[in-house]
Amino acid sequence: MAAPSSRVRIGDWRPGRRVFIIAEVGSNHNGDFAIAQKLVEAAAAAGADAVKFQHYHADRLVHRDQPALPHVQRFHRTQRERFRSLEFTNAQWAELAGLAKTRGIIFFASVFDEASADAMDPLMPAFKIASGDLTHRPLLRHVAAKGKPVVLSTGMATVDEIQDALAVVAAEQVVILHCVSRYPTPAEDANLRSIPFLAERLQVPIGYSDHTVGITACVAAAALGAVMLEKHFTFDKNQAIGDHKLSVEPAELAELVTRVREVERMLGVSAKAPGEAEQTMRTAMRRSLYACRDIPAGTPLTASDVVVLRPATGLPPAALDGLVGRVTKQPIPAAALIEERHF
Repeated sequence: MAAPSSRVRIGDWRPGRRVFIIAEVGSNHNGDFAIAQKLVEAAAAAGADAVKFQHYHADRLVHRDQPALPHVQRFHRTQRERFRSLEFTNAQWAELAGLAKTRGIIFFASVFDEASADAMDPLMPAFKIASGDLTHRPLLRHVAAKGKPVVLSTGMATVDEIQDALAVVAAEQVVILHCVSRYPTPAEDANLRSIPFLAERLQVPIGYSDHTVGITACVAAAALGAVMLEKHFTFDKNQAIGDHKLSVEPAELAELVTRVREVERMLGVSAKAPGEAEQTMRTAMRRSLYACRDIPAGTPLTASDVVVLRPATGLPPAALDGLVGRVTKQPIPAAALIEERHF
C-alpha cells in the first residue's frame, strides 16, 4: 500500500487507486520514429496506463571510447554510437506526446541529463530516473526541483543508496521501483519479496520494473502490493539488439493488463471478516445442535442425545459443552433444533 504521505499524481492516477501499468518502449523503436508511433498506439490499444521511452543525448551519457556491448558490436563500434542511433529530435518527442494524448495514454520518459529533463518537462506529467542514475545526485536534484512525480528504479541498489536518493527527491513525490539489472532476469533472481520489504522500510509507494521473460512476475508483483508496473514492450521479441527478448508483444501486454486487473479485484481489503456474498453460505455450511432422538422432559442432556448438522439456524456446536448435564423442561422431538428455551 502507498504511504499515507504520498501526494503522487500522474494524470488521474494516484497510488492505491489501481496498479499503474507502463508499457516501456525504451529503445525498442530501434531509432525508427514510425515504429515509435505505432508502439504508442499499440500500448494504448492493449490497455496500458502509460507508454514510456528513454530520452538520450549520447554525448552526455557515455564516454566516447566505451566499446559497444558484445551483442551490439556487429552494428556499432562504441556505446556512444549505439545511443546516438536512438535519439529523436525535440519535435519528434512532442509529436509522440501528442499522439499519446489523442490515444488516451500517458506519455513520459527516462531522462539521463539535465538538458533532457528540461526539454521533456513540458511534455510529461512525471519523470523516470533509471537504475544507473539512482546515485546521480545532481540529476536527481534537478528533476526533483520541477515538483513533478519522480519514478526511481533501484536495480543494483542498496537500501542506503535508495535512502540517499530519498534525501534529494521528496517522499511525497516519489515512486520507488524494485528492479533487478539483469537482462533478462532469471526467475530465481527476481526477488519479489523486496516489494513489501521496501514498502515497510521506506514508507513510500513501491512498484516493480520487470526484466524477466513473460508476465508472471508482474502479476505476482501486483499481488505483493506493487502500485506501479513497468514492462518492456516491442512488436518482435526475436530482434537481436536492444531489450526485445525480455519484452512483451501487444497480445501479451493486453494479457498482462487483464490479469493484473483480475488480481486487483481479488485483493480486497486488509481485514478478515465474512463478506456480504458469504452470508448465505455461512448459514448453509455452518452447523447447529439438533436432537438425534426424542428427548423427554426432565432428561439430563448427554452428548449422545445431540447431533451436529447443517444448516446453522440455531445454537452453534460450541454451545454443546454448556448444555450437557442440563435438564430439559419440555420434550424435544427428534430432529428438532435444540434451543435454550428447552432447559
